[in-house]
Amino acid sequence: MTSDRCVLRTALFASVAASALLGLPEAGFAQTAAAPQAVGLEDIIVSARRREESIQSTPVAVTAISPTELANAAAPDIRDLVGRTPNLVIDPVNAGPSAAAISIRGISFEDIEKSFDPAVGVLIDGIYIGTNTGQLLDFFDFESIEVLRGPQGTLFGRNTTAGVINIRRTRPTGELGVKAKVTIGDRGRLDFRTVVNTPMIGDVLAVKGFWLHTQGDDYYDNQTLGPDHGGRRYDNFGATALLEIGNFEATATYEHVNERTEIDQSATSVTGLDLICLRVPVGGGVFIRPTGIPDEQCDRNIGDDLYTSFSNVPGLARNEGDNVTINASYNFGDFVLASVTGWRTSRESVRQDFDSTSIDFFDTLRQQRYRQFTQELRLAGNVTDTIDFVIGGYYFNSRYQLDQSTFFGPFLQAAAGLPAQGGNIVDHYSKSTALFADVQWKLTEALRLSVGGRYTWDKKNMSNDVFKTGITALIATPKADWSKFTPRASLDYSFGENSNNLLYASFAQGYRAGGLNGRAQTLSSANTPYDPETVNSYELGLKTQFWDNRITFNVAAFLTKFNDKQEEVVIEAPPPAGQETVVRNAAKATIKGIEAEFRALLAEGFTVNGSLGILDAKYDSFSSLVNGVVTDISGRSLRRTPDLSFSIGADYGIPVGPGELALAASFRHVASLQTTIVGDPADPTRNDPRGLAQPRNLLDASAGYIFDLNGAKLRAAIFGRNLTDDRGLSSTLPVAGLFTFSAARPPRSWGVEFGFEF
Repeated sequence: MTSDRCVLRTALFASVAASALLGLPEAGFAQTAAAPQAVGLEDIIVSARRREESIQSTPVAVTAISPTELANAAAPDIRDLVGRTPNLVIDPVNAGPSAAAISIRGISFEDIEKSFDPAVGVLIDGIYIGTNTGQLLDFFDFESIEVLRGPQGTLFGRNTTAGVINIRRTRPTGELGVKAKVTIGDRGRLDFRTVVNTPMIGDVLAVKGFWLHTQGDDYYDNQTLGPDHGGRRYDNFGATALLEIGNFEATATYEHVNERTEIDQSATSVTGLDLICLRVPVGGGVFIRPTGIPDEQCDRNIGDDLYTSFSNVPGLARNEGDNVTINASYNFGDFVLASVTGWRTSRESVRQDFDSTSIDFFDTLRQQRYRQFTQELRLAGNVTDTIDFVIGGYYFNSRYQLDQSTFFGPFLQAAAGLPAQGGNIVDHYSKSTALFADVQWKLTEALRLSVGGRYTWDKKNMSNDVFKTGITALIATPKADWSKFTPRASLDYSFGENSNNLLYASFAQGYRAGGLNGRAQTLSSANTPYDPETVNSYELGLKTQFWDNRITFNVAAFLTKFNDKQEEVVIEAPPPAGQETVVRNAAKATIKGIEAEFRALLAEGFTVNGSLGILDAKYDSFSSLVNGVVTDISGRSLRRTPDLSFSIGADYGIPVGPGELALAASFRHVASLQTTIVGDPADPTRNDPRGLAQPRNLLDASAGYIFDLNGAKLRAAIFGRNLTDDRGLSSTLPVAGLFTFSAARPPRSWGVEFGFEF
């Protein structure tokens, strides 16, 4: 049986199983059975196509977390989308402040260096975040969250090959109100969340202020620096102003971010594979380790020992930034002119002990300044009763400056002739300009055709003082530019009495610009750009809503062809660098899969939701130098591509006394996945087995009581996350045969919340 047939049968089985589980009626039941009570699921409105429309009538694979789910979830952050969203994986990257490794449909890119463009676009109020840093967001004061799966090459800012996470904040209400919440939990957790709305000023201006503070310890036990090392303190505060004058509306938000994270991680180096664990016989059955590393810090069990650490250099990531977002629109007749303007700045300092041991071997200090400016203009409207459109232009400009210092321990100095300190200084510029259009034509009452396209021009240039000498001849100054047209087309057909029943087929092409290796440690790598990657995605989907709008069930199948795939690769480099990370157009790949989601209102106040993701991701070609020989390594697995993920969750509101008892629970399963594409030293055609993350099974639950008191709504809740204490690997990176370090997943946690709103 072919894999395609396996996938198809699995999808059909999932559909039947979901129907049986929920007691769904057979075809025609809604017409013959007694009608249930006149209440249905809340309609979720999304902007997945830059148009406000019901999620059920949108011919796009999109998952939206409803406002009710957000309100009931206890202390959620962006990682809670994992499992709830088919074929989505999100893990923290502890090499950068609030950095995230995000994979959608098997496409990911997780390097925190700012010369690299993310494969997944994270947008906040329409502003694309141009770096992985800052993507690990707390769900604070969010009105809606949408996850668009597949390449978004037409309507969402920079082109993305994997998809988009589209987030919108709440708007000022124009009425006096306060919403506040305190969260207290284990490991020193203490969070404050506050939103204050003012009354309208002169009937044209409304203002909202907000403040988020989170703090807590980490879950590592550091044997060198002490158990108290590790933790995070994060503050985000600002204000939003809403101006409404006739047909003109503008929303402006300023926010300040201040983060301080103590970094810790796991030592996973192995004798015979990593130089740091070198073991030499001295006779009589006696062995020594010339690096000076204690025996117990090598050959550790990846499963049980991840939460014990030995770093001797206090890791510390600091980030301070200011962001401004302005959304403006003018409505004239059947047309709307919209402008989205954004400024983002950050100042980072990251000290990290990459060897993760108690000896001085390899650590770095990376100091970065980053700023970006984006401007988008859109015109949308109806040409006729059957044709509407969105056209516009987009501009993105960014600059980052990096001053990196690399510290080599005594052994590397003596054995490899490295200096005590190396590093490089980078000044990098990136500019992207695009024109785009998207047209929707209603061919009949039931049949719609949508076509769109974007033409993008990208330019990048860089100055890289590779050896930190200040000598002009040793400073790389590469530049490169690219351009690409990316089309999109879909055809959808609505059927049945309910307009929210939809069958669609679509094609979309995604493009990610090439780039320059900002962290290169040799002149050759620094002067060599890598080219763009492209993704062609074919999708067939079905969206249904029935039983008086009490149940929705959506399913999509997709095929993705990846060309010139960009991969970051850690390679050896001559002294004084020792090693470097570069990006190469390493491979071609094919990814296919099936996704299913359902929501069901089974009784008043009782909602069930679930999702299923199936992936089959393979390299079609992948050649690399292995021990000086060009080798086919296409047998390696792509990173963060679990072949199965699913979730089941429920929310239940029960009237009790003067208020309501709100219960929520969810179970999420993500199958095993690879976290590194580095080859196994014993067989370079497969992944290093130390990077295999075992399946995760996450059970979360919360119980809260909500009641009114003198016009104020009060809430008290208790919650538990990962209640089964499922532990394991989050990420691993073997570095050029020198050492290996890893990160662990969060263990069980619990807490209580108290909040009020008026």
